[in-house]
Amino acid sequence: MSVEPAAAVPQQRDPQDADSLDRRLADAAPDRRTAVLVEHLAPEVGTASLDWIGELSAAAARHQLTMPEVRTAATDLAWLAREQGQRYPGGADWDALRGGAVLDRLVLAYIHGQRLRFDFKFEQLQSQSHRWLAEFGGDALILGLAAFASLGSRSSRGLDLYQQAVAAPDADSKSRHVCLHALWFADHLPDQAELMLELSNQLTATGSLDANVFFRRAFALRKLGRFEQALDEVDRAIAMLGPGHNAVHQDYVRERELIAVTRQLHGYAQQLTREVGETIAEQAEQRIKDASAALTEKVESAQRVVAEGTLKVVEILGLFVTLAGFVIGSGAVVVKAGTFGERAGAMGLVLVGCLLFFGLLRFVTNFRRR
Repeated sequence: MSVEPAAAVPQQRDPQDADSLDRRLADAAPDRRTAVLVEHLAPEVGTASLDWIGELSAAAARHQLTMPEVRTAATDLAWLAREQGQRYPGGADWDALRGGAVLDRLVLAYIHGQRLRFDFKFEQLQSQSHRWLAEFGGDALILGLAAFASLGSRSSRGLDLYQQAVAAPDADSKSRHVCLHALWFADHLPDQAELMLELSNQLTATGSLDANVFFRRAFALRKLGRFEQALDEVDRAIAMLGPGHNAVHQDYVRERELIAVTRQLHGYAQQLTREVGETIAEQAEQRIKDASAALTEKVESAQRVVAEGTLKVVEILGLFVTLAGFVIGSGAVVVKAGTFGERAGAMGLVLVGCLLFFGLLRFVTNFRRR
């Protein structure tokens, strides 16, 4: 059974060391204060102690660092702690700050949340973020970390938390970066790529340009099938990446290879679709021709049948007319006959005529049938 490590015993810092940090921060240009703070605390990150977290919040309070500066320093130091393999903050670390200053607990939440984000601990981060949201309310970075955990674990709350984070009044570069990272895992969202491009455009508009922004844009453009633009963006990300980031560089190169392979497969798919379409069109055209020929043959056959039937009706009618004339004429002969012999002869003539008519009628119908 794993045992949570106890909170590190606070180490007494050399006052001269703190004075040195204060002098450096006082002399630093506004855009250099975060870098100075990170450089000063970086050696402590490799130790077993987490005292540097308290020193970070104390220095931020003394020098009235802005929230974007605090978030940037916390994020950079959390990344260094990850690379050094330093442990996560635990319950004992939180208990030590119970009842302490809000900034101290907020900085600890930033460090703890970023450590969990960097290692993709979605469930742990989701559990922690519930408590942090209750304590720190609408803090943009806390909302972003909560959105990261929810979207990564495919929670139904993820998109709502993301929208709250990007719309928060104190949203800044770091909180938006966390939200962009969250969208990177949100492959269950139908408009994932569009949301990523929209947020990356906001980062670009605020001057927050770094390699990761272009790396995420390349991913989104690849999903949209805009491969040439995707290659341009990932090449820009690779060019912006400084030396020493070997693992990140490998991620960028893998994305570039994936774009190239996807573009090639997309081309093959389009070619295959065209070929299959042409084959289907040819087969359909041949079937139409065959059906048309069969239909024409049936129509001609029907026309022949109708013509022959009409001719047969005409011939039969002609025979009936002839018979009628013969009967009428024979009847007149019988009426005018004076003797019995003449009448018998006339009747015999009528009988012979009728037999002859039926013989002709049978001949006509049998001949047409053949």
